[in-house]
Amino acid sequence: MSRRALYSRFHVATAFIAGCCIGSLLLTAVHFSHLDNFQQITATTSDTSHHHPLKHHQHQQKQIQTALSKKDAGVQEEAPSDPEKKSVAFSKPKQNIAANHDNIVHAVAGLKCDNHGGPSAEAAQEMVYWRDLPQDNTWTSPFLKKDGTRQYLTFEPDGGGWNNIRMSMETVLTMALAMGRVLVLPPSQKMYLLGKTNFNFADFFPLQELAEEHEGLEIITMEQFLEETMGKLKDTTTQQIVYPPSNKRTKWDGDSNGIKRELGPFLQSIAANPNWDPRHCIAAFPQSKEHRDVKALEQAMREIMKEGVDFKNLHDEYINHPTPVDASTKHRLREFLAGRDKLCIYDESLQNEYIIHFHGKAKKDVGGRLLVHFYAFLFFQDWKTDLWMKRFVRDHVRYIDEIQCAAARIVSAIRSTKLKTSDNGQFDSFHIRRGDFQYKSTRVSGEEIVAAAKDEIPTGRTVYIGTDERDKKFFKPLQEHGWELLFLDDFMDHVGDINPNYYGMIDQLVASRGHTFFGCWFSTFTGYIVRLRGYHTQTSVLDIADGSPESIAYQEGRLPHSYYYAMLENKNKLHDYWPIKQAFYAREFPASWWRLDFDVSD
Repeated sequence: MSRRALYSRFHVATAFIAGCCIGSLLLTAVHFSHLDNFQQITATTSDTSHHHPLKHHQHQQKQIQTALSKKDAGVQEEAPSDPEKKSVAFSKPKQNIAANHDNIVHAVAGLKCDNHGGPSAEAAQEMVYWRDLPQDNTWTSPFLKKDGTRQYLTFEPDGGGWNNIRMSMETVLTMALAMGRVLVLPPSQKMYLLGKTNFNFADFFPLQELAEEHEGLEIITMEQFLEETMGKLKDTTTQQIVYPPSNKRTKWDGDSNGIKRELGPFLQSIAANPNWDPRHCIAAFPQSKEHRDVKALEQAMREIMKEGVDFKNLHDEYINHPTPVDASTKHRLREFLAGRDKLCIYDESLQNEYIIHFHGKAKKDVGGRLLVHFYAFLFFQDWKTDLWMKRFVRDHVRYIDEIQCAAARIVSAIRSTKLKTSDNGQFDSFHIRRGDFQYKSTRVSGEEIVAAAKDEIPTGRTVYIGTDERDKKFFKPLQEHGWELLFLDDFMDHVGDINPNYYGMIDQLVASRGHTFFGCWFSTFTGYIVRLRGYHTQTSVLDIADGSPESIAYQEGRLPHSYYYAMLENKNKLHDYWPIKQAFYAREFPASWWRLDFDVSD
């Protein structure tokens, strides 16, 4: 062989070996890149985490192994079957969006408490009111851009207490879904009455799961939003490119003052701020992007307004006479009005906006405080979308499993150790609102509470009380009446090492399981307990339709075992079907739970 030929073969072999080495290095880098991404899913971003370090590390390793196994099996890399309908899931960033707990991605079905200190699967099942409906997970907004263009919805939390904050969060979450927009979470920050800890919404609700499970929903952090839009944002007045304040700052977590004084005004300046005031207008969503559907909504409103009825009292027609959930747009809208005479339609102009922002402030020239239940504000031309959205909230927007399981342990303990034979396996419950409540007419004495409830809760019954009243002497009249009183602090060994800011949410869940319940009028805390009880009754409708008065009441959206101890004139309001009525925030309405599964085929 010639020397030239030998050198040629040597060069080829050397190139082959070098190529293999480079390829190996690249594969290793890709592997660790994926590993880092999966680690970010479960990494906590605050030193306020209450998880045991070793248990947390073991869980991380399990999460990583599971995720890598799915990748090896092709789960993440599989191409969408329909190229025209790109699934958002294929472009979703892998990141942890909570501040104070592990974002453990889990299936929506049931409730497993093995990793949360129990209880058993059977005991945990009592808390479950949600359903696993796979067909619901494929829904996407007709306004979701098919070409992959990203539009955003940003918002600022409501300035009120936790349940006001929760209420507005549900509304912006469902609006983001309805609009087909990426929902941008506000940075973690202090929230009213939740102490000095910085929170974001993923600390209370399984938002990671929502984003993982739904094709039509993407949720990102404020930091990610500011990074990916850097250099693309324009001041809506000057149309000049602008950058985040404080020298292009993208990390705002924990800076509550900076968020309020700098970031909030900046977001308002670079986005459309719809003048949507829930007290005066209805957020109406056409069933498609076609202009004819916008016109159809406007026509339905004109026809209703021409009827010449007293719209402020129109709701009286619907007490115990609800409009069928599959009725025409006009008839559903008529019941929905609740004294409002304007439609705020998500029309072509808003559909084309790059960013839409809601400021959450009570006193502002432009509407934006969404102190309203989502189902009392969002109206859908398509009745099936209306039911889907309500199911979405029921089935997915629930407290994280850590909170659910703590409540399940308490309920299990009450049923197994605290009840007497005379209780027939049941306990009753109260939510007694005291604290800083501004409605003085609801601040009644213990004796007045006994007078309101004694005919419905027999003497000797076991009664769980969720309350913000710290002076136990207040409850002496209830104890002297003969009720066996229980409070959250009687079960601290069952609560375990959990963030104390979750205590109120645990109270809500436990109180929702009482056979007979008494709450406080005007309290949004009571309101959420009522909605949870409504959800549970609809599960019962699916299981028992025996024609009993209780079963019939549930089928009609009524809650025969739920009452208000104050204000006393409203004691039995929940025994009737009431249409949506202002002030929306003061109570929950059957529209949130009634016949949600009407179009679901089991």
